[in-house]
Amino acid sequence: MNLKRSGIFTIILSFFKICGSHNFLPDFLRDFVKHENVPTTISLFDCHSQISLFKIAKFTNLPIASNPKMLLDDLLDLKKRRNDILTVVDLDCASARETLLALKPSHFAHPIRWLLVTESLSSFELQGVMESLPLRLDSYVILAEVVNSTNLSLKHVFKLNPNTPIKHEDYGGWSPSGGISDIRLTRILSRKRSNLQGVLLSTGIVLTNDDSKNHLYDEKDKQIDSISKVNFHLTNILLDKINATREYKWYKNWGTKNQTTGQLQGYTIDIINGDLDVGGTPLFFFPDRVEYIEFITFTLVTYAAFIFRPPPLSTVANIFYLPFQGFVWISAIVILILSICIVYFTWQKDAQIKASEENLRSSDALLIAVSAITQQGTDLMTNTFSGRIVLFSLFTFMFFLYSSYTANIVALLQSTTNSISSLKDLLESNLDLAVEDKVYHRQYFKAATEPVRKAIYETRIAPPGKKDNFVSLAEGIGKLRQGHYAYHAEAGPAYQMIKDTFLEYEKCGLSEIEFYISALPWYIIPKQSPYKEIIKVSLFQMKESGVERREEYKIYTKKPTCSSQTQTFASVRFTDCYMVIIIIITGYITSLVIFMFELIIKKKRIFQHQEKLCLF
Repeated sequence: MNLKRSGIFTIILSFFKICGSHNFLPDFLRDFVKHENVPTTISLFDCHSQISLFKIAKFTNLPIASNPKMLLDDLLDLKKRRNDILTVVDLDCASARETLLALKPSHFAHPIRWLLVTESLSSFELQGVMESLPLRLDSYVILAEVVNSTNLSLKHVFKLNPNTPIKHEDYGGWSPSGGISDIRLTRILSRKRSNLQGVLLSTGIVLTNDDSKNHLYDEKDKQIDSISKVNFHLTNILLDKINATREYKWYKNWGTKNQTTGQLQGYTIDIINGDLDVGGTPLFFFPDRVEYIEFITFTLVTYAAFIFRPPPLSTVANIFYLPFQGFVWISAIVILILSICIVYFTWQKDAQIKASEENLRSSDALLIAVSAITQQGTDLMTNTFSGRIVLFSLFTFMFFLYSSYTANIVALLQSTTNSISSLKDLLESNLDLAVEDKVYHRQYFKAATEPVRKAIYETRIAPPGKKDNFVSLAEGIGKLRQGHYAYHAEAGPAYQMIKDTFLEYEKCGLSEIEFYISALPWYIIPKQSPYKEIIKVSLFQMKESGVERREEYKIYTKKPTCSSQTQTFASVRFTDCYMVIIIIITGYITSLVIFMFELIIKKKRIFQHQEKLCLF
């Protein structure tokens, strides 16, 4: 196969001071690269560089680059690191061995590939070289030993950690006639090396409450340090799965500054520095953290939101208008006015026929209308049959209207509004807002840049010059129960406390509005960790098998279901009847004004009458 024309392979082969040349090497490299079937590029550097370069290029027909020193330096730079590098080292060459032994562990990190070839080293010498190499668990290093003049034995070599003995995995062999014989059951390293055989891994757990360490297993106070408790159990299962010994380090916070040295210290800093092998407490994902921390996957589906009991309908609308639609109100008013006009007309005609002085005044007609509306009856009665029919019809009509109205108004007095459905509605509402006093909540709210979210933080949560509204979970849930209050907290712990403290009917109708979206806690490990792949695979297997959900459900409480709406009706609040109070006050003021006018008019008439008497 012409690998150059196919464009499938690009190779870097780095020969470090190969002092002697192996006649079998070009054929072996050609067969090896073809069998690996991954992009590869060749760079050759040995004692006979021109001769070896010509020979390798002739037999493999691959593109060649010849600056291994630069490529070696690039291996340490993550931004320049390439995944097509295959470095070939002749262990029989002393200078090549010296260069190899001077390398750092990161030179052997995934996805860099190494091919170590030896023909003359003794088993003892070869074992010494292998033990001295800073190999890792994820190292892709193949040792090719010459069995006889024509055949090679191939093995993967790695270490569980830098302090453990060298490990071997059979790859197969090579012969000029048969090519590569691959006896591996799988090419995936994470499958073959998922058993750490008791290697000690240090794990960090953040517990903000000192008493949480005493309740990691008994599920008591589940609302405290919930994320850490769930991931503590998941980490235990993970370490059992990969057969690792655990060593826990406990932290009270995610990171603080040392007052003496001024240096940052704590959980996150130890992860960044590699002092911890596994992050037992997850972190929320921030783009600026990606450069320093390896985020594996989210381990539990949790979220934070503003939780509130919808306020009474009377706080956002005039409930005394809501029982009927606008067309019904207009129709009722028209019928009422028409009925009063007919009553007034028939009354006047009756008075004219009987030559009676008891004419119906316009104010009396108005009182009849009010009596019909309020179902209070009237002491005014016409003697005409037609007038009585009109009055009967008016009172009957208003009776049915009154019954419908009162039935609806009672329901509306107990109703809540669903008008608060977005952050903008929450900002414009008259609900009191508060946030659970957690480090990550403070960080997320302070970092908000979207106009509505920023306005919520700056005007409702932490207004300048005033005490901020970051409160404890117990205080926030207590005020939430009283109503007219929106509390932002992690949903699981908040609902656990709601479940423990709220009456059954109080759990109904709870609403949520998320402040930040998709802020899930992610499992973390140090950057360039040799355990990344096996931890990632194991966590995904735990996720797919339901282990993660099982541990989550032990600690986290879902939103309480409304199992019973039965409750005593709530007392009518001042805000529920403010329109009635306005009507009463308006009526009082109007009556006083009319009374003053009547009084003035009466005095004026008395004064005029006295003047007339004086003239006579």
